[in-house]
This record gives sequence, C-alpha cells and structure tokens, in this order.
Amino acid sequence: MTNNGEKNLISGPWSWTEDDIKLLKHLYPRGNTRMIADKLCRPLTAVRQKAYDIGMKTDIYHYWTEDDLKLLSKLYSNTITDELAERFGRSAGSVKTKARQLGLKKSDGYLKAIKSRPRKRRKKTN
Repeated sequence: MTNNGEKNLISGPWSWTEDDIKLLKHLYPRGNTRMIADKLCRPLTAVRQKAYDIGMKTDIYHYWTEDDLKLLSKLYSNTITDELAERFGRSAGSVKTKARQLGLKKSDGYLKAIKSRPRKRRKKTN
C-alpha cells in the first residue's frame, strides 16, 4: 500500500473530498485535531489517520506571539474560553494554561452570568 492517501480515495459517505483534504492540510499543522474532526464531522481517529496517510505532521510546539498574548489579555476576562480557543486555533486547555501563566482571570460579571445560565447536563454512559 502506498503512503499517499490522496491517490487512494474511497468513494462513499465517508470518503475524503478535495475540500476536506485542503482543510486538513491547512489546519492540521496547528495541532488541534479535535477541532478539525468537529469541522469535518469525522471521528478523531479518521482525521489522524488521513493526516498520517498523506504525510502530515503537527508543529511540535505552537508558540504564542506577542499579538496573541495581547489579544488574550484583552479578551480573556469576558470571553468564553472555547470561543478563544477557536479564535487562536488552540485547545481550551491551552488557552486556560496560558491565561493562568499570565495571571489572567475571568471577571466577576462574567462568572455571575455563567452561574445564572442553566447548566448543560451530560448523558450518563453505562
């Protein structure tokens, strides 16, 4: 089997379109595989396998730029962390870690607003 996933496309509902592969090539080096899987409506393992098949690798470390840090400092206190993660192309955990390192905290107004919203409940798995 060749290691060129682009030439070995399979037809069907789970086949990779050229647009899917373009998006994968654009986003995968940033390293947020879960976000890519969500955007493509595919399992995480399928995204990782396709990236491997076409010879892609993530950047070992995605450094924060000065502009990123300034913007994070400005927005963190009143912005949902998941929204920041998407904006910066990082995981929510990465955003939280950097905010903690910078001594950033959510504002009291933001925390009160979050507490007053109805909570989403997860389905129990047995």
